[in-house]
Amino acid sequence: MTDTEKIVTKTKEYILKLYSEGYSTHQNMVTGLKNGIDYFVGRNDNSETVKDEIITTCLKEYELQTKVFDKVGHLKMAEAIKSGFIRFVNELNIDELTDVSPIPFERRIRKEELETLTAALKDKFDFGTWKDENYYWEPLSKTQNKVPLIYFEAELFKSKDVEKVFEIVKSISGDRIYLLTEESINYEIATSALELDRIESAYCNFETDWLIYISHEGTITFSGQKLITEIENKLTEIIKHKNPWD
Repeated sequence: MTDTEKIVTKTKEYILKLYSEGYSTHQNMVTGLKNGIDYFVGRNDNSETVKDEIITTCLKEYELQTKVFDKVGHLKMAEAIKSGFIRFVNELNIDELTDVSPIPFERRIRKEELETLTAALKDKFDFGTWKDENYYWEPLSKTQNKVPLIYFEAELFKSKDVEKVFEIVKSISGDRIYLLTEESINYEIATSALELDRIESAYCNFETDWLIYISHEGTITFSGQKLITEIENKLTEIIKHKNPWD
């Protein structure tokens, strides 16, 4: 690990631990810090300013997350979380970070990369990532998509079926994929982190050859011929129930 990777990893560990120790309001606030640190995951340069960059970025996201709170108790909580975070990052000593273990990969996508990705998804699948006139995607909204697709009721997928979908995606696209969400908190994640119960979310590979869309109406849509072919071959019982709304 580079010095930057060690600092990012220890900071994220701190944030995740902080999140796990609180209740809903506390967790809601700490989510802002996580939204910030995830921009730095995967960065491996040895920047001398990385701690300052982390503090600036995380606090910017933190302010966005906590601006809705105005009660005295909440404001005190927010300030305590903020102060503790700044102190932790500033006190990180790279000479003492000799035994740092990797954590699951989850990198937040920055604006420029996201714009390229969403443009490709719109062009190939007419998927507007919750921003265009359709808002949702197939089968909730009828679009101009021409890429083959099939969809199912989400309740059909048991844990063994989700595991098969993971294996299919990994065989097609390797260890990393994109995750997009309705809240516009979008990631490059480990393929092993793929879930089929994250409503109003979508997965795709770097080349946007395929798309998986999970709706709030309990449907899962798969698009892309290679992905569909693999599902037809390996999910032989589920495939019998495809396209239930047609």
